[in-house]
Amino acid sequence: MQTRDQLKVLHVVGDSAFGGASRIILRLAQLAKAEGCQVDILTTDPVFREAAQREGIGVVSIDVIRRPIRPLWDMLGLIRLCRFLRVRSYTMVHTHTSKAGFVGRLAAWLAGVPIVVHTAHGFAFHERTPASSRAAYSILERVASYGCDRIAFVSEFHREWALKLGMCGPDKAIAIPNGIVARPRNPQVHTVELRRSLGVRDDDVVILSMGRLAAEKGLEHLVEAASILRYAEPRFRIWIAGEGPQWHQLEHLAAAFEVTDRVMFLGHREDIGDLLAACDLVVLPSLREGLSIALLEAMAAGKAIVATRIGSNLEVANQTEMAILVETGDPRALYQAMLHGVRDAALRARLGSNARMLFEKRYTEDRMLNSYRRLYGELIESKCPASEDVSKTQQARMARIS
Repeated sequence: MQTRDQLKVLHVVGDSAFGGASRIILRLAQLAKAEGCQVDILTTDPVFREAAQREGIGVVSIDVIRRPIRPLWDMLGLIRLCRFLRVRSYTMVHTHTSKAGFVGRLAAWLAGVPIVVHTAHGFAFHERTPASSRAAYSILERVASYGCDRIAFVSEFHREWALKLGMCGPDKAIAIPNGIVARPRNPQVHTVELRRSLGVRDDDVVILSMGRLAAEKGLEHLVEAASILRYAEPRFRIWIAGEGPQWHQLEHLAAAFEVTDRVMFLGHREDIGDLLAACDLVVLPSLREGLSIALLEAMAAGKAIVATRIGSNLEVANQTEMAILVETGDPRALYQAMLHGVRDAALRARLGSNARMLFEKRYTEDRMLNSYRRLYGELIESKCPASEDVSKTQQARMARIS
């Protein structure tokens, strides 16, 4: 029986690695906790578990959702999760990522959880994925949509695309664009000294790319573009910040293209704010994204951006002149955009200023969290009227989350 002084909220993530979306999930959890709710995150990723525990967020580490598709194992995981949810009596389950969203929504629906919300941080395919693969994924999403009350898409582009593909009905689809707080800087770190410590000469233009080193990020195209750029423009250095399964492959590629003196792999960094301050241009060659957290971080830092013409990037860039967009998977087009950015300081300043203004207008964390606050409040009011299980006080508490 649920107590009258707490709402119980579970964010379901599974084994997905800690990344940009994880920080958004943590913020949602922190805000609910600050309002007196009991909040847990179901994750088996050690970095995510540690981050949640540092914030005083409960961690559920049962191994029921793994990224690879294994039908028998996934069915057993769904059953185990359903049993767990029945015992713990959560008021709300909020699922994230594709696999956790499918298993988590169905388990929550079968367990009779009053409120089920899913955030689609991105799709498991991109614009060039074969139609057959998109159709198969869409069918699975349609099935899972029956088990939830709302699906929040991180861009209007993804909401419209989901409706076109039949993933859910329009009554369940809502667009809540990602929002962040600008990465903090260490006041004791001086930009010039940081650049010199990383082997940058005073007249070099520093290009930064940050994120998980995975296939969907398209970083092999950045390395190849660097091999072309070096012949046209010697005054550049590239920093790639992040970890992931493609790290060694990308290092070998840099060696094969003979750009190890121009491309530096920094690994995981806690000082992204300082790196953004020290760089001149941000390049994001992703093949697919939801609404890129790295893109928003670059905008918040007032940096000029080179990015790919994927739907969510187009949605942002169409609002103002704030980035140079190129086709995905095209190293030569990426090289030309980078060359333009390296050689034109006035262009960098204009793009960076426009990016910062657009960020402040549309993509702040407060704006995003207020949208989730309204969503939660509406669902609690309609799905959990005051009763022995959920009191009016509990409803008011969740409605105040901001």
